[in-house]
This record gives sequence, C-alpha cells and structure tokens, in this order.
Amino acid sequence: MAIECRNLSYIYSEGSGFEIQALHQINLLIPDGEFVGLTGHTGSGKSTLIQHFNGLLRATAGDLLVDGESIYADGYSMRKLRSKVGLVFQYPEHQLFEATVLQDVMFGPKNLGLSAEEQKERALEALHLVGCPEKSYEKSPFELSGGQRRRVAIAGVLAMKPQVLILDEPTAGLDPRGRYEILDEIARLHKETGITVILVSHCMEDVAQYADRMIVMSHGSVVYHDTPAEVFKHRQHLEEMGLAVPQVTSLMQSLAEAGIPVRQDLITVSGAREELLRVFGGRSV
Repeated sequence: MAIECRNLSYIYSEGSGFEIQALHQINLLIPDGEFVGLTGHTGSGKSTLIQHFNGLLRATAGDLLVDGESIYADGYSMRKLRSKVGLVFQYPEHQLFEATVLQDVMFGPKNLGLSAEEQKERALEALHLVGCPEKSYEKSPFELSGGQRRRVAIAGVLAMKPQVLILDEPTAGLDPRGRYEILDEIARLHKETGITVILVSHCMEDVAQYADRMIVMSHGSVVYHDTPAEVFKHRQHLEEMGLAVPQVTSLMQSLAEAGIPVRQDLITVSGAREELLRVFGGRSV
C-alpha cells in the first residue's frame, strides 16, 4: 500500500504566539512493499510525519494519499485508515494492560468488531509472526522480559492486519541481544508477508543493515530519499546535521581518502570485509 505526501506541511499551535513549523512542504512517495528507514536529528520532524500517515495529525496544508486516495476527502474513514496503517510508538509495552498476553493482542481485533474466534485466530497468528513462545500466551505481559513485552506490543498492532507497519524507535531501551532479535523479526516479517515497513531510527547501522531505502529529515524537510549506500556518500553533510554514517562506511571512506583504492559505498561489515580481502589479498572464508 503506497503512501504519498503532496506539499504536506504542519504547524503546531497555528495562529498562536507559540506556533512551530514542524513540516515544510513534504513531497514523498513510499511504494508498496518497501522497507524504509526514516532518520534525522531530534526535532527533525520524523515523529510528526509518521503521525500523519495514520491520521493522528491532520496536515495544515497539502495532501496525503494512501493507495491513491486522499485521507482528507469528505467521508474518508479514519477507522479504515488505522486498520491499514499500524503505528507502534516508542516503548509500546507501556500500553499493555490486559490480564494475559493473548487477551492483550486480541484487543485490537475486538475493537474491529470481529467475532471471538476471529479475534483469537488473529492474535495467535500475530504472536507467531513476532516469535513469541506459546508458553507465554496465558501469562501476564508484565511477567515477561522487556524484549518479549515489546514483541507482544508489536503483535497487538499486527493483529489488526495492517498493510503498512510503522515503528518508532522499536529497539529503544533494549540490550544489544534484544535489539537485534526485534529487528531480525521485523525483517523476517517484511520478507514473508510483503508488508510495507517504515522504521524510525537514530541508529545508522540499523538502517544500513535492514532498510532498502532511507529518508533523512532535517528541520521539517526531506533532505535525502535514496538507498542507504547513496545517502551515506554524503558523510560531511550528514555530520553537519548531527548524524553519522555507519562506522564501517566511515572507515572505508577514510581509507579511500588516504589513497587506498577501496569502495566507499559499502555499508555492512560483511561487504567491507570482502572489499578489504580483494584489495589486500587473501581468500574469503
């Protein structure tokens, strides 16, 4: 399901002495089925933008189209939109409240008016998709680890069967193991279902590892929208915006600046390893 912004702008507290221009004429197309990384410094407009995607905020000016249809058209169903575009906020486990994991994940389908059987079927499917073990289904969510609670919260959104899944810093506060487990599950979900994923993250390594394309925002505008390899070529500009390229990319670019003939567009450790073996000799193992 494609999302398109046309000259989208948003002003907080418009008309007051405290108004802030949060988004400036955003023109953006996110095609169906992409895994997109959305990044930018604090206050760049990332969270404001994604809240437009499922109608939590309404643009001050411009338009937003989902599957070619304006969400601001008369009679457009916001309930329908929010069943298509699922948004997982930072620390979503803080929103868990039911007595058991299964009941919590069934809450969204219940609000859609589905039968008890359909609610349970969707919940079980969603819990399976995020890799939540069956032995935890009848436990209280608060008995689980932080990473497991995060999975349950994501499953609660997936049970609504969205076509677009937006995750705002989904690994915030997790230890390294929990972080990679969550991201690997999201990547697997994207591959198996073809769902559009929008990953909001400050971590360039995560974006480089998982995203097909990335969007970089600064001061309410889109600065770059391209593949990670192309975006990371602009190291100096990114650093000026308070962002950093992945460490491996920085290393390869520094080697090239020192006169060593290596590629500068590599963004993963495995890719850099192969390139260094090629340049310095050796055999890939």
